[in-house]
Amino acid sequence: MISMDNEYLKQKALQLLVDVGMEIQSEQLVAAMLAKGCRELPSGRIRIPAELVDELVASQELTRAEDDDNQSLHPFCGIDWTHWIVWTGQKEQMKERLKTEFLMSAFDCGPTNYYDYPGQTARPVNTEIFIEMKKFAQATPEIGYISTWYRQDVPEGTERIASLILALQYTDKVDGIEAINPAVIKYLVEIGEVMSGQAKDRRYLAGSECIISPLVFEKRSADDTVERARVGVSEYHIASMPTMGVNFPLTPAAAVVTSAAEIIGGMVAAYCIDPEGEITGRMISTYMDMRTADTTAVNPESILVDLAVKQLFDECFGGHLWTEVMFSPSASEPGLLPVYQNWYGSSSRAFLTGDPSAPYPGMGTLHSGSTGSPTQFMLDMEIRKSQFFVKDEIVTDEETVPYEEMVERINNNEHFLQSDHTMAHWRELWNSELLPLTVPATAGDVGKEKAILERCEEMWRANVASWEPPAVDDDKMKALNEVLKRAEKELV
Repeated sequence: MISMDNEYLKQKALQLLVDVGMEIQSEQLVAAMLAKGCRELPSGRIRIPAELVDELVASQELTRAEDDDNQSLHPFCGIDWTHWIVWTGQKEQMKERLKTEFLMSAFDCGPTNYYDYPGQTARPVNTEIFIEMKKFAQATPEIGYISTWYRQDVPEGTERIASLILALQYTDKVDGIEAINPAVIKYLVEIGEVMSGQAKDRRYLAGSECIISPLVFEKRSADDTVERARVGVSEYHIASMPTMGVNFPLTPAAAVVTSAAEIIGGMVAAYCIDPEGEITGRMISTYMDMRTADTTAVNPESILVDLAVKQLFDECFGGHLWTEVMFSPSASEPGLLPVYQNWYGSSSRAFLTGDPSAPYPGMGTLHSGSTGSPTQFMLDMEIRKSQFFVKDEIVTDEETVPYEEMVERINNNEHFLQSDHTMAHWRELWNSELLPLTVPATAGDVGKEKAILERCEEMWRANVASWEPPAVDDDKMKALNEVLKRAEKELV
């Protein structure tokens, strides 16, 4: 629990929505908000009264327990995969699986660049890279979900649709996707309907309505909101992604006030156009290092602000605020620097929340999520897998306590190295192929960073070499290609 004056911060956020309001770049959203009691200020911004916020909060309380339960998954699965799990009705099943099975998501919400480790450079994602990453996911049993990377060598208008259809031919682990262009939404819904046979299936429609700080609901996100309401897919995820000291005030308290105001403003906008919709918020703050002009989410203030905004929503605004352990390392190359940054995010969260259960958050992303590295992923996965095998119980029975043998060996002063019990249970002990717990003195460079990364590179490429295609329904694939053809006529 973070020590702060919740009531003071709440009142300042509400006051900001009255004194400054939200810039809403959509006539339809503005009309819906004015109809619900908002007012247009001389500046053109929309004033949001506290009474309307109270109405939203009251509606949120009805689904608060369910949303809290949904959020219990995302530290382990990531937010995008968690949404897909919930939308496809697999939440309870996944909770049970995760008790005994190690699974994680890969590459967050989708890189635009690929880090070529042998070439020591980042390259734009093309179709060849895209397919290789889908094969990697399919052939790696620990990966439960992979994002749909952004290809740079196909027409932009239909890239999201074409990439999703292409991905489904190489892996059955691809799930939610961000529309980017609101006109794509209806086609992503159609793809869901084809794959599931259910009307209004939203399994492939992930993404957020991102507020442009400070307090601007810009046109793309506003149009995205309107289009979701039009097609009947009532899921709105309002995200604040400010950079403190640039488009946001620098001090944590002021940043919390501004973030809370703009997320609430966006949620109210969605509520006005779709009062029955599922409305959640998301908080991802960064900070600009004045020495380098680079931004990072890996500083104590950003982590503090993100968790403080969540705490404020939980205490004062009906919950429904999601925030990552940490969004992504800002390091641009694989290695120990992104490991440190991921560790810092998770340890800071544990300290601030008092909950140490959230695992190491690395999933192969670099450069604030813009770059994907399968080399880094293998290192991240091995660290996270080692956490999974730390258990808080000891199985206690006659098999695990071979009392008669213990008495005999102790009385005879015999070691346990060659006992049947030791041989039977030896392989139950955790060890890592990549990061061995013991390194012989004669092992040379095996424990050094370069050798570890080279081994990571070998391991992911070996997985790709073992790829086997998923089962693909030819009739469904034919129907998906018809969806793409219609989209190409409209969008290219």
